[in-house]
Amino acid sequence: MEVFLKRLSQHRDKLSQLEKQVMEYILENPERISQSNLKDLSRELFVSTATISRTCKQLGYDGFQDLKYTLSKYMTREREEEMITSPNGLSSHIHRVKREMELTLQQIDEKQIMKAAQYIKESNYVEFFGVGASLPVCVDAARKLTFSGKICNAREDWDELRSVANSMGENDLAILVSYSGETLHILEFSNILKERKVKTIALVGRRNSRLKEEVDLTFHAYITSCYDGELDMSSRFPLAVLLDFIILTYLNKH
Repeated sequence: MEVFLKRLSQHRDKLSQLEKQVMEYILENPERISQSNLKDLSRELFVSTATISRTCKQLGYDGFQDLKYTLSKYMTREREEEMITSPNGLSSHIHRVKREMELTLQQIDEKQIMKAAQYIKESNYVEFFGVGASLPVCVDAARKLTFSGKICNAREDWDELRSVANSMGENDLAILVSYSGETLHILEFSNILKERKVKTIALVGRRNSRLKEEVDLTFHAYITSCYDGELDMSSRFPLAVLLDFIILTYLNKH
């Protein structure tokens, strides 16, 4: 990532003052850029979409989408390189979890949180879909919503989840939780839900995933892979925190 950003900064001399401002924002906010669209970025920087597109071309890309795609690839690669394959002492794990939480909180979009809360309000029924290590996150969230008076559930059995997906309708809400966004069962359920026109929210730990393309609303948590041999010790806390914020917003507003 550092090499990529330095490469961008080398084009500074050939940019106009306005284009330099756009480039500086890109260098300082790569996380934000990777999840922004052109119109939102234009409003945030108080410049035209044409200025942003022109800046991206001056930096050597076909346009904003091309730069965004390249940036996302570098970020994914960086996260894979950060993968911890064996325990390195408690302090390193404390730093890892702290960094995950900080980066997850930094990229929260309050409008998206409010939109998700509105989805819950408008639904007759909420089902949480999560398998493996993501299941406890779903169970905890479903328990909180149940106590709030919302009819919902989180099930462990895959066949039961498939049956539930096939029975849900347009007035229901499905919340899918997957660290990778590539879990085959979750992708299968998302396809069924999409065909049945069920409103869907995904919470994932990776930016580029197939699950993101199958749902109505996506939230990204920053999670670093952590393994002790073959034992997956990756934290799901950032996913749980995002769900807590969605539920708290729902409770406060509705």
